[in-house]
Amino acid sequence: MPIYNYRCLDCGLSHEIRHGFHETYDGVCDACEGVVRKYFGDVYIAASATPTRGMHDGKTIDWSGTKTKEREKERDMAAYKRLRSEGIQPKSINGSAKMEREALTSHEIKAGTLLQGPKSEKKRKERALNDVLGSG
Repeated sequence: MPIYNYRCLDCGLSHEIRHGFHETYDGVCDACEGVVRKYFGDVYIAASATPTRGMHDGKTIDWSGTKTKEREKERDMAAYKRLRSEGIQPKSINGSAKMEREALTSHEIKAGTLLQGPKSEKKRKERALNDVLGSG
């Protein structure tokens, strides 16, 4: 059961009262017998009322997968910031690290699409892009 703080409206004395979530307290102040009201500040919940850290809906949480995704987000954000500082606007933050690593031209980064195919085909596509869009 949670512990609630109640405060006297007359003398300001605080009282810690334990009761259920849906219950109320109709008592009076111990010091002056004044009216007490719930003080919304600190609500304490017993540790037994919270789920364990390793469980979610009865299933074990895959912390390694979560950490991997967090590292990917950090790499993408860092790459995004580097590309922006170079004057290149990536299509999205997600995947910016891969685009920075594998893109041959700034046009690929701006479009968010890498040129596909064998290296000779990529060079041909790159030349065609540069002809149409300018050097990149």
